[in-house]
Amino acid sequence: MPEIKQFPATRAARVMEVGPFDEAVRRGFQKLFAWLGANNLQPQGASFGIYYDDPAKVPAEKLRSELCVPVAPDVQGSGEVRVDEIPGFEAATIVYQGDANVTRAYNEVYDWLRAQGYRDAGAPIEVYLSKPGEELRAEIFVPIMKVAAAPSARKAAPRPTAQKPKKKVAKKKPANKSAKKTVNKSARAPNEMA
Repeated sequence: MPEIKQFPATRAARVMEVGPFDEAVRRGFQKLFAWLGANNLQPQGASFGIYYDDPAKVPAEKLRSELCVPVAPDVQGSGEVRVDEIPGFEAATIVYQGDANVTRAYNEVYDWLRAQGYRDAGAPIEVYLSKPGEELRAEIFVPIMKVAAAPSARKAAPRPTAQKPKKKVAKKKPANKSAKKTVNKSARAPNEMA
């Protein structure tokens, strides 16, 4: 069941990739972990990915993702690896396990946040809870924003004021009372037909 949580502000080493998500994730994390090793650095938490495009709307070769690993506050980026602070945010979250459950988890969290009166406010993040070699287990964080309620019509309407009564206007009577109105049944909508 989805829930609302806070994604913490995180200093992270980041690599941007373009292409099908499965290939981009593998390629990006290989670059990041090679960079960490070359700089004798250790991750300071679970790795995660930021996914900027919806694969249902963007061709696979144009999908943008950013792969990230939390690092210590004094670490600086170099080469393809950028290091900076990812601000914290309020998010709708859900945990899934197994590649086969990714789409269902995303659908469930997006449907749930809309039902709760929120809308998404940025790219989703997947925090990877499993270790290499284990079945994929991740938590999806979708940044959210509360949908503003429309102002009440009662509050916006002005209070009625006393007015002079209007004169009654006499209704005109039809010239021929005996004429009957006929109904063309073929012109009625199908659901009105007897």
